[in-house]
Amino acid sequence: MKKLIALSAISIAFFALNASAKLGSQVNVQYAGDLGYKNFCEAVVKDDVNMLKRSVRNKVGLVASNSQAVLKKLIASDGMECNGIDLVSFSEQRKASRVYQYLSNAK
Repeated sequence: MKKLIALSAISIAFFALNASAKLGSQVNVQYAGDLGYKNFCEAVVKDDVNMLKRSVRNKVGLVASNSQAVLKKLIASDGMECNGIDLVSFSEQRKASRVYQYLSNAK
């Protein structure tokens, strides 16, 4: 019985460690600068196109008059940066394939 309990505890610890290792890249992300735009970088980190689209819609009226214009300004060469590089390059660097494809098509 003691061996079974010990084996179970080791298995649980191993799976918890494995899960945290997979999530590590998202947990250790820190934002600097204008936190009102952090969702764009977070969308790339999570490779979440829907989050990116919501973030673009939330900036309509602040950045530009419609979603397409907001997106164009954000991906322009002098537009938004994550980790010191433009949004498209950041998505390519993070291997966020869905976001990268969406941003590349928007260019």
